[in-house]
Amino acid sequence: MLNNTVTIRKHLHTTTSLCIKFCGALFVIFIFLICNTAIAKDSCNLKSIANSVSIPLSQGIAADIKLEKGINQFELVCTLNQSGVFTFTRPALERFSWQQNNQLKAPLKTNQMAILMEQGSFNAKLTLTTTASYNPRFTWLDSQQFIEKVQLYNLIFGVFYGLCATLIFYALIIGYGIKDAIFKLYGIYLFCIASFIFLQEGQPYLFTNGYFSAYISHLYTLSIGLTIVSATWFMSALLELPEYWRKLSYALKIIALCVLTLCLQKIALDLPTITNITAIVTGYLSLLIVVTIFILSAVQAKQGVNEASLVFIALSCVFISMIFRVLLTEYSPFIQRYGFVIAFTIESLLLAIAVGRRIQRLSYAKKQAEQHANYDHLCHIYNRRGWSLKANELLKKHAQRGGVLCFLYIDLDRFKAINDTYGHDVGDKVLCTVAESISQHMRSEDAVGRLGGDEFVAMALFTSKDKINQRVATLEKKLNALSLEHQGNTIAIYASVGQINYSEAPKNLDEVLKAGDEAMYQKKSLRKAQAKQTYTRENA
Repeated sequence: MLNNTVTIRKHLHTTTSLCIKFCGALFVIFIFLICNTAIAKDSCNLKSIANSVSIPLSQGIAADIKLEKGINQFELVCTLNQSGVFTFTRPALERFSWQQNNQLKAPLKTNQMAILMEQGSFNAKLTLTTTASYNPRFTWLDSQQFIEKVQLYNLIFGVFYGLCATLIFYALIIGYGIKDAIFKLYGIYLFCIASFIFLQEGQPYLFTNGYFSAYISHLYTLSIGLTIVSATWFMSALLELPEYWRKLSYALKIIALCVLTLCLQKIALDLPTITNITAIVTGYLSLLIVVTIFILSAVQAKQGVNEASLVFIALSCVFISMIFRVLLTEYSPFIQRYGFVIAFTIESLLLAIAVGRRIQRLSYAKKQAEQHANYDHLCHIYNRRGWSLKANELLKKHAQRGGVLCFLYIDLDRFKAINDTYGHDVGDKVLCTVAESISQHMRSEDAVGRLGGDEFVAMALFTSKDKINQRVATLEKKLNALSLEHQGNTIAIYASVGQINYSEAPKNLDEVLKAGDEAMYQKKSLRKAQAKQTYTRENA
């Protein structure tokens, strides 16, 4: 009995031990399965139905797959722990379908093609019909990444388009005001750049449906040609190439027109062979134009043209963005994605500054030329041309506002004798002394000039007749009190002042000059008669 009890206890202990071990093993297996399920990674594979080539997709990294013109079919196999979004670009996409569980799924309303992928495992068939060969850059993102990406995208491109619109408006306003073609060319270039980016990014699809895909693709092709043409014309004008570079400038413009012609040919014919050849030739010709302008800007910058330096910096930014876009795709995804737009933003601002500097420089040069043409360089007052312009302004003010217009015609007495006696150098000093005295007596808004020789004119507009005669008498007294010392000799200066006042607006400036000339000769004749009488009395 005791032995049986001991045996039973041993069997129970053994059984209990086995049960504990078995339960422990089951628990470990259960935990392992749970953990394995929890840490299971999402996966997506894209398989080409035509050649059975399977490409694993990494989350957030674009897959480089080239689509041929026509129909391209793929099978997408995914296992997702959370929902995601499948996206790709569509510059040459004509039609697209996503078939899952024998049902067609509509894409999201975004600039790129975007399909929402539900959580779990699924197979989907993708059919893409393209108008040309291109790289769609298939990308798989989780929902949160996609939302953040869209928000960043909208912010960056909103700033870009807003800046382009502002600069185009600025170019139109300033260009209309100063009548300079460079602003028109700048505005056209900005519009072409903005249109090119707008079409390249697929943003027209936000406002249209898939029916217009082919037309949007053609517009994109056309925008390439128009951008190259506008850039060539604008850069050539901005760089102000010297005469020996003109033939090269004409050659660049012809090449740009060839690029536009090839783009139009691509749209019209739309044949695979021609399309591929056209794309290659267009790319190389465009590169040739850009590189040539880049070199010319460097040469002109070295010659001291400030605008050329800004063009050189702007094109450098574009080249750097191209390097990031093509060669350094994994180094900086943000720069790779948005570097092109950022570069064009910087370029647009730099070119706006360059255009502004050019206009400022030309305005200064024009002002200097006008000053050179309108001023008497001996006496530093208006010459006949400059005085006529200023006097006509006063005539207009008088006709509009009223008041009293006072005109003075001043002629020096015995000036020929001073030249004959003391030389023309002394005569020039006399003229300068008289011009300075008249300028000091008149106001800054008055017109003071030298018609030629020893003839001076002045015109002033007053609100009333008060003190006009007194002011003129003071000027005449001041002029006749002038003298010049030369080699111990005192040279007296005498002037006859003809005065005409107009309460009513005169017909024209010629009438004023004629009346003033007559008044001056009357005054000169009166002075001669008075001098003769004085001489007769003294010698009687």
